[in-house]
Amino acid sequence: MPTYVYFVLGGVLAFILISWGVRVHRARLQARNTELQRLGFTLCVDRKGWLEETVTAMERNEGYRYEVRDPRRLTGAREVYYYKKRRHGNSTEDESFDEEAILFPLKRASSEGLLLVVKPSAIGPGFASRVLSTVATASWDAQPDDLERIEIPPDLKNTNLLGALGPSGARLYDLVDPGTLSVVQRLGDLGAMSILFRDGWCAIGSGGGVSGGPPFRVGELISHIRPLL
Repeated sequence: MPTYVYFVLGGVLAFILISWGVRVHRARLQARNTELQRLGFTLCVDRKGWLEETVTAMERNEGYRYEVRDPRRLTGAREVYYYKKRRHGNSTEDESFDEEAILFPLKRASSEGLLLVVKPSAIGPGFASRVLSTVATASWDAQPDDLERIEIPPDLKNTNLLGALGPSGARLYDLVDPGTLSVVQRLGDLGAMSILFRDGWCAIGSGGGVSGGPPFRVGELISHIRPLL
């Protein structure tokens, strides 16, 4: 068989795979849009600028800028938002990072920043969990500039809470109450990875669920956080 035939077959195979990937991506987007409409989320393009300002203020990271896409607000009196967040580095060599997120108001005793990292229950206590905890709370440049690793109280060890970042010297229970912790530490089973608190707001992030990873189960997440709304 002539050599050029292999190149032609390779090109055809690549085209088929790309076309299949595009169809799958479109199907997922359509399914997500249908779900959001069923849940009562409506487009709120007029809040895009405000959301970007709020996300930037919550992230408090000088090394990145944040773009909000497909902003939607849940029908009702409370401000509950769903959106896709794209994180851009200041350098042209930095790759962007996408994730899905839910933002809602939350009353706390403290307005200071707090970042919690959670895992699914399928990853039980042990070596893998300890490694994930170490990685999640390491000094990454994508973390808020004003937060650092803080200690997890003994009663929360071996739970789905992998780690916490807060102001230097802060204690976890001074930043968030046990009831809220009980709710959010179980969000890892619903596709969430990070929970960021600041200035009366809480943002739940998928950790990259837009392009891959566990599905961000918006309906179940909303149902689960209702006690906090």
